[in-house]
Amino acid sequence: MRFSCRGGPRWFLIMMLVCLAPTAISACVETPASHPVSAQQYLIGHSESEVLACAGPSRTASSHDGVRILTYHRESGPLEGSFPGSKGSRPEGARHGCTAIVTLQDDRVTEIRLRMTPASADSHAHCEEIFQRCGP
Repeated sequence: MRFSCRGGPRWFLIMMLVCLAPTAISACVETPASHPVSAQQYLIGHSESEVLACAGPSRTASSHDGVRILTYHRESGPLEGSFPGSKGSRPEGARHGCTAIVTLQDDRVTEIRLRMTPASADSHAHCEEIFQRCGP
């Protein structure tokens, strides 16, 4: 193939397409980093001692028929949602929080259920606080 000045712009466009196509295609590929793993997902399969090491002692713990249940709870403080700059703090609305129920079988986490309080709460902030030191 001979290069000529008349075919220059066409050749340039073809070369740009060939060079940029892999970049464009790779942007569509999902990588593990594109979906960060939450601490709750990360803890599945870990031992009770590993959960206690990162989340701290549970509020309650119970065992029945080889299943162990650990319960954690975090809620907003009494001044959360108060108005800054006012002489007194006036809490606004109901306090909100999260209860995390960790289920273990054979000393391994099999499930973590999160329950927000009130049920209409759309923020997982308190749930994230429970397991903030757990994760990859």
